[in-house]
Amino acid sequence: MKRPGNRKVIKHVAELMKWKLSAAVTFSSVTGYFLCHGSSPGELSTVVAGVFLLASGAAAMNQYTEIKSDALMERTMGRPLPTGKMEPRKGLMIASILILTGSIVLSLNGVLPLLLGLLNVVLYNVIYTGLKKKTTLAIIPGALVGAIPPLIGYASAGGIITDPGILLFALFMFLWQLPHFWLLLIRYGKEYEKAGIKTIYNSLNGKQISRLVFFWIAGSSLLLWILNGILLPFKLPATLTMMGLNIAFIVLFFRVIYSPVKEKWSNNPFILINTFSLLIMIILIFAS
Repeated sequence: MKRPGNRKVIKHVAELMKWKLSAAVTFSSVTGYFLCHGSSPGELSTVVAGVFLLASGAAAMNQYTEIKSDALMERTMGRPLPTGKMEPRKGLMIASILILTGSIVLSLNGVLPLLLGLLNVVLYNVIYTGLKKKTTLAIIPGALVGAIPPLIGYASAGGIITDPGILLFALFMFLWQLPHFWLLLIRYGKEYEKAGIKTIYNSLNGKQISRLVFFWIAGSSLLLWILNGILLPFKLPATLTMMGLNIAFIVLFFRVIYSPVKEKWSNNPFILINTFSLLIMIILIFAS
């Protein structure tokens, strides 16, 4: 059997790590770090490296444990493990090394960042993955996975993770994870059903899920602005910028999600949500 070239090996490992998603998770932890006014290059580099390695390891471990389910869905059947491009034992070895290395790196910032990082690995690979085929409520621990990285960054800078500012940002990350799950159902609901994953697809049709996503995002935005005004008012320029961006996003999201052109519809909501989240994080970093 011909061995894959170096480029293909790197490509397969990158796919196993879900490097783009892992990078996004890492950026949210960096935002948490700066919200605590962290300024140590050493601490920051440790946050970046530790969170990226842990997130990559968790993603790789998830693909190892879900080889059979991934093979049943068009969206995931092209991944390295279901296709046989990478042997399962190699996938497990890579995942274990990434998690171990990430844990060691993150521990340099203290016990709390390490515990939060390991908690996220357990939430994703044990609780969320374990519940996916049992209950539709599995998306709750799944969404919590997106809320913890900012806490890791905040704790790494010496902050107390019960501070209102970081809790609000973590709440934002949690609330905005849920629409990602629901949007996937509109396009891949039947595949999830085939793989035995419990979702709301059996209870709601595509239009109803679209409506749920829009009103969830609009309602979440309103809730977050109310809480922010009460607990943590930002300086006026940052507040006006984020409010204007939020209003523009909701208007654009409404137009895209109710677009009659199905092909255009399928990807743009994800692009809008991810772009908006990224811009919010950039504003928070510069405003902190």
